[in-house]
Amino acid sequence: MAKITDAVDPGNAGGSVLIPEIPTEPNRPLTFKCNKCGEVFTDREARRQHIFDQHPFKRPQLLVGSRMVKERGEVVASPFPPADWVIQQAERIVIDQQEVSSRQACRRLSEITSGFHEVTLTSADYSVTYHIEFDIPTEAQLATVERVFNTLIVNQPLESDRIAQFITVAKQEDGARYYLEGVSDFLYGVLAKDQRGGTSLGPDDYSAKYHAAREALRFLNRPLANLIKALVNFNDNAFNEAVALAPGGQVAIACQVMNGLRSGKHCSAPDTRIASDHSLPVDTLTAEIMRFCSLPLAEQQEQLPQLVHLASKRLTTDHDRVKIQALAMNTCWEAGDHEEATHWTKKLRHSPLFEALATRIIEDVENE
Repeated sequence: MAKITDAVDPGNAGGSVLIPEIPTEPNRPLTFKCNKCGEVFTDREARRQHIFDQHPFKRPQLLVGSRMVKERGEVVASPFPPADWVIQQAERIVIDQQEVSSRQACRRLSEITSGFHEVTLTSADYSVTYHIEFDIPTEAQLATVERVFNTLIVNQPLESDRIAQFITVAKQEDGARYYLEGVSDFLYGVLAKDQRGGTSLGPDDYSAKYHAAREALRFLNRPLANLIKALVNFNDNAFNEAVALAPGGQVAIACQVMNGLRSGKHCSAPDTRIASDHSLPVDTLTAEIMRFCSLPLAEQQEQLPQLVHLASKRLTTDHDRVKIQALAMNTCWEAGDHEEATHWTKKLRHSPLFEALATRIIEDVENE
């Protein structure tokens, strides 16, 4: 075969450079090899499916109290027995640079009460390190927060200065840090949502405060902490989670009503008025919605215009507005005012929460 020259200037010297002959090889079929077991496949998709089916990715996981532990920023502010700590998919466990067995790890984690600690879990495929702060208060520290709360907050006008005083006094008396933060964040959220009490927070800041409160209190099993978490969930229209935390009283009644409406069922009003059973300050709309759910039907009819008026307010959130609309629809239907009930169905016909009941009322009216 004749040599081929390429007239490419190699530099200042000029001239030409010979390109060497390229040996030819017969075409070979393209294959894809599994790097786990060596099995060979004729196409990439077949190998991907094989890996997905036969070699699933195993990522270690650490759970406490049936909840996933966050890798960073996790705070454990409540004691858990060894059985509540669960380690999954880990072949090697290291706590604070000391390798331990799974049983030893769970026992060790249940005994830590303070400080920052590092837990590294390693599997064949992955290694993950958890940075956990333990700040587990004593019973006396928890009781201090509740005592100061009862003294300074219960049955008192809720104002920013009073919340600041509550924080100052509880800190001076060595109250539980995260319990105090959760309670105060919730109280600040109430002021932000209502835009009252001398708050400097904007109306949109209430949600961040509520969620910070729920996060700070998430492992704390105390009546006050559980009630706050229930009210935050109720505010977010997470009714099942709310009623699990507050299984009795006015909060539970409101959740049961809302859950019934969400499942497409009409809810009958109670025969007699049910009084509030808690002294925790709540925002105006939540208080009105819960109170409305606790009224007999005649009183619900009488007070419905006032509730509906609140729904038209500028500060009313979408979560609260849809609850009020669902209550208005149900009350009108239960009172026999089907025309007005149908009016409310038009607002809820495409609601993810109350579409089922709205559709049912429309069908019932059409079939009359």
